[in-house]
Amino acid sequence: MKKLLITSVLLACCAGAFAQGKVNVIGDTASPIILSATGPVNAADAGLAGQAIGNAVPLPSGVTLVAGLYGGTAQNNLFLYSFTALNVAANPAGTIPAYHVVLNANAGTGAPAIGGIASGTAIGASTPWFQVRVWDSAYATYELAYSAGKYTGQGSEFQLNPGPSLSYTFTAPPGANSSWVDGPISVSLVPEPSTFALAGLGAAAMLIFRRRK
Repeated sequence: MKKLLITSVLLACCAGAFAQGKVNVIGDTASPIILSATGPVNAADAGLAGQAIGNAVPLPSGVTLVAGLYGGTAQNNLFLYSFTALNVAANPAGTIPAYHVVLNANAGTGAPAIGGIASGTAIGASTPWFQVRVWDSAYATYELAYSAGKYTGQGSEFQLNPGPSLSYTFTAPPGANSSWVDGPISVSLVPEPSTFALAGLGAAAMLIFRRRK
C-alpha cells in the first residue's frame, strides 16, 4: 500500500512537471541592459549614460535594478511571473543572471498558467508572448516604478515555446523555440504624471498668451 501511495505521488509530480511551462530567463550579449544616453537619468548616475549597468553594486544613486519576465497568451496583455536582482557579482554588468521560472497562474499579478510546448514547435498565432522588463527594485512591479517616474526599461515582445517537462527553454538567443529580438534594453527615468500635467499647463498658457498678442 505504501509503495502504491509513493508511486501515485511521483506520477502526480511528473504529470505536473510536464503540464507546467518552464523558462530559463537569460539575455544574450547582444542585448545588454544600458543606462539611457538620451533619456532622463539621476544626476549621480550621469557618468554611466550609454553604458551597461547592473552588477555587484547598486548604481551611484543607490538604486538596484531588477529584471522580470512578463508573459501571457495574447500580445500586449502581459503579466509578471517572476523577477531577479541584477546586482550579481558573478555576472558582467548589463547581463541578466540566468534564473528559472515556472509559468504557474498567479492571482496576485493576474498571470495565467501557461503550459509546456514540445521543443521545436513552430511559432504561430497561439504561441505565448513574453517580454523582459527592468525597473527600480524599490517597487514590486514595473508598472509601479513607471508610475512613480523611476528607472524602467523593456525589451521587445517575443514569442516562446516554454519547456514542457524538467527542461527550461532559454529566452535568448533567437532560435526554434524563441523569437527573441536582439538589442539593448535602455533604462531611464520616467517623468512623473505631475510633470506631464505641468508641461501641459505650461503649453496651454503659452498658447493663450500668443493668441492674446
